[in-house]
Amino acid sequence: MMNGRLQAILGVALLAVAWLARPADAAVSSAIPAVAGAVPPGPARAGRPPEAAPGGAGRFQAYRLPDALVQCRGMHPRLFLDAPQLEELRLAVGSSHSNLWQELCRTADRLAAQGPPAYRADDDGSGDEQLWQREVGNALPTLGLVCRLSADSNRLQAVQAWALAACDYPTWGLGRLDGMDLAAGHQLFGLGLLYDWCYHQLDDTVRRRIRETLTRRAGAMFAAGAAGKVWWHRSHLQNHLWVNVCGLTTAGLALFDEIPEAAAWIGFGLDQCRQTMAALGSDGASHEGLGYWEYGVEYLLKVLHLARQRLETDFFDHDWWRETARFPLYLSLPRATWARDNCIVDLADCGRGHWYGPDHLLWALAREYRDPHAQWLAQEIDRAGVAAPTAPWLNVLWHDPSMRALSPHTLPTLHRFADLEIVSARSGWSGDESLLVFKCGPCLGHKAVQMFDHDPGAGHVHPDANHFVLFGAGEWLIRDDGYAAKWTGQHNTLLVDDTGQMGEGQRWYQPADALAAKSRPSIPRAFSSRALDHVIGDATPAYPARLGLQRFARHLLFLKPDVLIVVDDIALDGVRNLELRFHPETNRCARDGEAFVLSGQHALLRLEPLAASGSDAAAEALPARDRLDGDGPPLFTIRLRKQAAQWRAATALSWAPNGQSPKKVTWEGDVHTWRFHAGTNTVDLDWLTAKAALRAPGSEKP
Repeated sequence: MMNGRLQAILGVALLAVAWLARPADAAVSSAIPAVAGAVPPGPARAGRPPEAAPGGAGRFQAYRLPDALVQCRGMHPRLFLDAPQLEELRLAVGSSHSNLWQELCRTADRLAAQGPPAYRADDDGSGDEQLWQREVGNALPTLGLVCRLSADSNRLQAVQAWALAACDYPTWGLGRLDGMDLAAGHQLFGLGLLYDWCYHQLDDTVRRRIRETLTRRAGAMFAAGAAGKVWWHRSHLQNHLWVNVCGLTTAGLALFDEIPEAAAWIGFGLDQCRQTMAALGSDGASHEGLGYWEYGVEYLLKVLHLARQRLETDFFDHDWWRETARFPLYLSLPRATWARDNCIVDLADCGRGHWYGPDHLLWALAREYRDPHAQWLAQEIDRAGVAAPTAPWLNVLWHDPSMRALSPHTLPTLHRFADLEIVSARSGWSGDESLLVFKCGPCLGHKAVQMFDHDPGAGHVHPDANHFVLFGAGEWLIRDDGYAAKWTGQHNTLLVDDTGQMGEGQRWYQPADALAAKSRPSIPRAFSSRALDHVIGDATPAYPARLGLQRFARHLLFLKPDVLIVVDDIALDGVRNLELRFHPETNRCARDGEAFVLSGQHALLRLEPLAASGSDAAAEALPARDRLDGDGPPLFTIRLRKQAAQWRAATALSWAPNGQSPKKVTWEGDVHTWRFHAGTNTVDLDWLTAKAALRAPGSEKP
């Protein structure tokens, strides 16, 4: 009877033969059309699969290895580092990179001392995904680089123990996810890199065990991916595809000169990257939120670096990559307020603390695009101790100490991410400023909604057009619902007949209706001056047509630094039940006439309905759904309600540190102009032109 290892090898071989024999019309072809300009034009690259090749797995069997990779046959290391670069790094870790190196060694030695985790089927959190294995894959490059540079026998023993544990886990995910999703993506990447870096140090038996595991696991993932049998195979704007393609490509690059079928893994990964680059917009933002931006960008950056280094393919000449460092910069909280679990804006599926770095990502972007603001942000994240050290080895590889760092004080205080339609507006760059972030865009961005008829990865989107969050006086004032089930009512926007926007109602956002309707909410105006920012969102297309919504325009008048006036212009085809919701961070609420006064740890927030004729206002804790679509903590909510076919509403928010009084805002108006007074400032909103003008001595007019 043949043993299990021989059975596995024979199984992979039979699977490859079966796919090669498969008729072309039964294979899955590329799902995303080419987009002019998304990938820089140029001569045909040696590594590109032939345009006329058949679809499915057979298409990638024709992938021809580029010369830059062929020249590396038999050479180790060759991924991220070659022998000369390794020697340069040896010098750097003793001088310019000594602090980063010491941190890396401490992390590696801690991992060595703790040892690899024992296998467990259920981690009480991730279900069939077995996400605890991600940390095993993450640990392997850290251990491997320290071992490679230090040549310490104890560290080598730790490397081999962790590698063998990863290989010996009976599953990388459960059921249909075994070897097909994030646990496998991390493990393939970590083992592939370790195999390359420590090739000459590893015991023969360990090296063989890693090679056999990579062959079996990567071969199975490739076959399923090329056949369209994994759920993420067309999710080109989603972190799962990016992680898994990175792992598969890395395994292929580590084994291409030993395992002939590894070339197809590389061809598949490169094709998926091309389709991702064609699908990305131009603004550098992520519909998945900043936490998933960190996660996905780490894996995209890794595979893009390998593609340029060994596959003669450069994806970096792309607007999304040039702009993307702005996303973590403008979605960072004021610098003086940072804490490990509270330093970023939690739009979409995101927490308030960093998940992956992002110091190492920002070092890479700063070096690639000579961006001093990215260098500054990475430096400040490290100084504040708020980074998530998931890949400290990348700090050592990607940090360029010769790059100057420049604070953002010369940058505009308002930035619009024009594809996803997110506006970040702050009162300054002092470090204790107020911050307003507003969202009113297509679920996946203008480009993707126009481009796709299928879902390319919208699960982490929230149904939240015309939603905003607010931070001031050192703390959150108006909040997002965070990583939760997808309900419009958990956001600071409008419900019509107790119904929210397309895509709501489940654990993951459902984009089918929005994509079919080509729904594109937008931000037609984002004006900024020294004292006043005026932003307009048109969320009308976000709602189902059956609700009869004809207009939902929201004006945000940000009187910097401490007053926000929200003006909503709503029209329908008939009388409906309308509700505007606002979710304060705190539930400590008192009334002052018509106003709600909310007491936080550091600040007082005054929220007052203006122009409130015929409407009612109340504050209460409402049920909420958590990320698993179960009962979450109640959301404290201020509800403004009215039965009407038309409704123009104004809500004034003002804030001040505890012990001080927020400004009171008053209103007067007619059908042509609404005028608001706040302290010494007066601002007019002209309904005909949809423009706001600040009427204060010495202030500028839009």
